[in-house]
Amino acid sequence: MEIELKLSVAASDVITLCNLPLLQQSAPQPPTTEHLLSTYFDTPELTLKHHRSALRVRKTPHAWIQTFKGGGGAAAGLHQRHEWESEVAGPALELESLLPLIDQPAAKAILAQPGLVERLQPLFTTDFERTAWMLHLAQDTVVELALDQGKVSAGESTAPICEIELELKQGQLPVLLAFSQELRQLLPLQPSNISKAQRGFALRFPQQDSSL
Repeated sequence: MEIELKLSVAASDVITLCNLPLLQQSAPQPPTTEHLLSTYFDTPELTLKHHRSALRVRKTPHAWIQTFKGGGGAAAGLHQRHEWESEVAGPALELESLLPLIDQPAAKAILAQPGLVERLQPLFTTDFERTAWMLHLAQDTVVELALDQGKVSAGESTAPICEIELELKQGQLPVLLAFSQELRQLLPLQPSNISKAQRGFALRFPQQDSSL
């Protein structure tokens, strides 16, 4: 289960965020920065979207990773979803290596539908730089704070990405939420229930409901 709090941040506040003493005090190591390029897949009839699921292949500096997310939900910026991933050779899906990892029957049934694999096609991409701090907080809680800056693209349409994700790696969710409140006292950050996949669907199909 992936648990993260998503906050939108104004581009004009990014430098201030990166220099906050609060981050320096909580992160024993300097931040890392990497370029991430993801392609999201679905069928022409949007089978995965209708099941509130998302499937992507992401290029990182070190590997290609395919990820399937499903279930859960988002409220007040807090996203909780099941997530499974496996390494692949390149930009193409390799669902035969991902399916055995999915331990939720309902989620597995979505990808295992007859003929689904053949109908999957790329719909949109996200292209952004991620600067990440590993925060060590109270009660042995570890949180990754990721600052994502870039864009989502669908055909000729693009939309900016400028957001923070606070992902719980270890420990207590209330500690993560308390830290987010400290951040929000220092910067005008707004909780966001909109995932990157939702942004992509909204660009690709502007006349449809983009909920996911």
